[in-house]
Amino acid sequence: MEFPQETASAPRPITVKQLVYRLRDVVGIAVGTQWVVGELSNVKYHTSGHIYFTLKEQGAEIFCAFFKNAAARCPLRLQEGMKVHVLGNATVYPDRGQLQLVIKEVRAAGMGDLQARFLELKEKLQREGLFDAERKKAIPAFPRSIGIVTSSTGAVIQDMRHVLERRAPWVKAYLLPVRVQGSGAEREIAAAIRAWSHAPHNGLPPVDVLIVGRGGGSIEDLWNFNEEIVARAIHECTVPVISAVGHDTDFTIADFVADLRAPTPTAAAELATPDGPEWLRKLGRMEQALHASARHSLLHARLKLDVYLRGRLLDADSLLAPYAQRLDGMEESLLVSSAFRIQQTSLLINQLEHKLQLSHPRHLNRERAQQLSALQSRLFHAATVRMTAFSSSLALLQARLEAHSPEQTLSRGYALVENEKRQLIRKTDQVHAGEKLKVRVFNGHFFVTADKHQ
Repeated sequence: MEFPQETASAPRPITVKQLVYRLRDVVGIAVGTQWVVGELSNVKYHTSGHIYFTLKEQGAEIFCAFFKNAAARCPLRLQEGMKVHVLGNATVYPDRGQLQLVIKEVRAAGMGDLQARFLELKEKLQREGLFDAERKKAIPAFPRSIGIVTSSTGAVIQDMRHVLERRAPWVKAYLLPVRVQGSGAEREIAAAIRAWSHAPHNGLPPVDVLIVGRGGGSIEDLWNFNEEIVARAIHECTVPVISAVGHDTDFTIADFVADLRAPTPTAAAELATPDGPEWLRKLGRMEQALHASARHSLLHARLKLDVYLRGRLLDADSLLAPYAQRLDGMEESLLVSSAFRIQQTSLLINQLEHKLQLSHPRHLNRERAQQLSALQSRLFHAATVRMTAFSSSLALLQARLEAHSPEQTLSRGYALVENEKRQLIRKTDQVHAGEKLKVRVFNGHFFVTADKHQ
């Protein structure tokens, strides 16, 4: 490779590596090891044991690398917004040409400015009662529509949409896009929350629950959700609000004021909606349980009737035979009717599920659930009416049986007469003079001797 000719105004060119290493040497000699005070931001604990963070103040920041051996001796748990003194070597990272501090020691220097502002506002709003559990609104179990306040770009809104489509495709989701980072973003967020709070007056569709949030980031990235204007808007919102800012370890003022805090935006979409596939499985199990319950009740009634019939006199068989046969017919009719109703209900569920898959009718799912509940109530009522009728018929049969029983006949003053051969005497020509006869009355029996015929 030929280099341009060296002149007094244009020295001979050097490579990028030569330049970066020369800068590293200059920085190392000029600055060397230095104590620096600043505020922590973008703290990341790597799986290797190294800790990376940005040390910053108003208008300036520098990247820091706290390697494993030195970090293991640090007694502090480094956190966003913490103000610290660090001892480090100024250098240049050759692979990126990046100015950085290689940290040897970290000491606490008090509370960072952002952390102090956070705690001050948190204490103020807590005194006013904005965090009280009594004022928090319940999140509806089966919302028909959800409002979302977040950025229209990025993975957050896409992940939330995927969760909603999987869990509750009948729920309508409306996005009101806002900036979630940078100067003035807090005013956009607050304005969007107030717009949903009075949706009909602002030309927006009414929603049952509101999700406000964004993805993870540093304390500076999330700071718009720590502003008082956003907290006031959430507190005054007439719609239940789910806060979903950052990751599980991130907490903002918005999280404390909201009616429910979700660890991530994806989790917020799950908390706001029921699990549709799981509810379909529950309805299927309820249908099977209802069928089994109806059949069990019928079998139990049949068993009680069989026990009752076996415990009566033999003459009762002929008396109850027609009614028992009628009961069998009624039982069969009830089973057929129950099976037909259950079949109709199952067919309706299949049709609804098929229509849902074909046309995606999110707004009709609640009505279908209500229809299914009504059908189940009607089926339960029909079974109850049938069982009541069976009980009444059984009571009537018992009364008739007791009215025709021999004991009842004897109690009215009648008697049964038997000869010595234990034959029942029905006519006078069955009796011979001098024959010994047994007479049964209601409370016992006695013997008589027959006289000559009259």
